[in-house]
Amino acid sequence: MPDSNSVAPPGGSTPPGRPGRGSGGTGVHIAEELEVYFNEHAHGRPVGFVASPKWKPPTDVYENADDLIFHMDIAGMQPDDFTVELAEGLLTIAGERAPRQQGKRHYHSMEVQVGPFERRFRIPVAVDPTSLRATYEDGFLEVRLRKLPLPLSGPQSVKVT
Repeated sequence: MPDSNSVAPPGGSTPPGRPGRGSGGTGVHIAEELEVYFNEHAHGRPVGFVASPKWKPPTDVYENADDLIFHMDIAGMQPDDFTVELAEGLLTIAGERAPRQQGKRHYHSMEVQVGPFERRFRIPVAVDPTSLRATYEDGFLEVRLRKLPLPLSGPQSVKVT
């Protein structure tokens, strides 16, 4: 039985394996079909392939009591494949993930991004720039910066001389 959001097309039922279009869904369906055609037929690329010069690996940015930490999910690399740079309050992490080549492949889906990547992050807290450290282990790049102590809070006064 179709779900409550499915609407059978006029004169028939929804083809197996394809969700119903719902009301006004023909434009979305046609756009999806054109994307499939464009990616698979016109360029020989599988659905989901993004032909962008740089991609952005997912990265968590958080802090603990002592450090500001950048934790990037980027499997398939070596430590020498990365450049990590801090300049003028901006952290830049860049590199290039090479495709895994093992003979000719005919992709049905391609979700693992390859090629050059770059992420830039504005540093949200005061840090010691000389404390910049990066490690790569188990497919994760971790960049750490030591936080500077918070300035004294509350009113401050000085004797005028």
